[in-house]
Amino acid sequence: MFWGWAACGAFFLYTLYPPRQPVPTPSQGWATPQPVKFLATDGVALRGWKCLTNPARPWIILCHGLGTNRADLWPLAEALAAYQFNLFLFDFRAHGESQGRITSLGWREQRDVEGALTFLGSQPDVAERPVGLLGISMGGAVGMLTAAQDERIGAIAVESPYASLDAALRQELRLRGLPVIPCLWFLQWTYRLRFGAPTSRVSPLQVVSRISPRPILLIHGEADARVPAADIRRLYEAAGQPKTLWMIPGVGHLGACEADPEAYLGKLTEFFESSLA
Repeated sequence: MFWGWAACGAFFLYTLYPPRQPVPTPSQGWATPQPVKFLATDGVALRGWKCLTNPARPWIILCHGLGTNRADLWPLAEALAAYQFNLFLFDFRAHGESQGRITSLGWREQRDVEGALTFLGSQPDVAERPVGLLGISMGGAVGMLTAAQDERIGAIAVESPYASLDAALRQELRLRGLPVIPCLWFLQWTYRLRFGAPTSRVSPLQVVSRISPRPILLIHGEADARVPAADIRRLYEAAGQPKTLWMIPGVGHLGACEADPEAYLGKLTEFFESSLA
């Protein structure tokens, strides 16, 4: 029993304090990254890249996953820039070059996305119009949670997001061979004590319907062991119209772009072109 609790605690600490990955200077092609600093709406200092390609074209905010940073999405940003989209990438708190030591796995990170929206809205070269958001894994979940209450996001595309934090924690415990009960109770209690909110509040499934009538695109690999395909189908069923689900056979967690880059980019550009025109 002792070692089970110890393993559960170690897993939770490792998850909340992800090791920081370096943010290398990106190569420049279609997009030129302008380093920026801005504040989340709760005051945390964040860093990012603003990439202006054509002032008349839409902006898309890119949100990375847990344990990575904005550089992880740079190749995709470059590809979208070739279609004249303007891009904004940033590091979530406790990631990359942003401030903070601990991640809340989606609760406080909503303040980061709100800060990015506010910062973009204050820029003289950014037209006053809804922006798109592309989020992967945790970034997709945070994007949906934010879009459900912030209409500055006009369209959202997500890949492999969790349906709820409880479901994500439950699946991680299974993958690590730890007993779901009582470990999940311990994680839920510790999370609420640390962040002042229950894990049940971090649930895209509960709020995804509020994004409608703004469009949502859900992308997922059928072979994803980290986020079961059934969870994405539940998100799709709960979402309002217009909505699109793209399930890819044989693809694991965040493997859609690598499996077929041309089809992946085609889906995204078609979605944002039609949604943000």
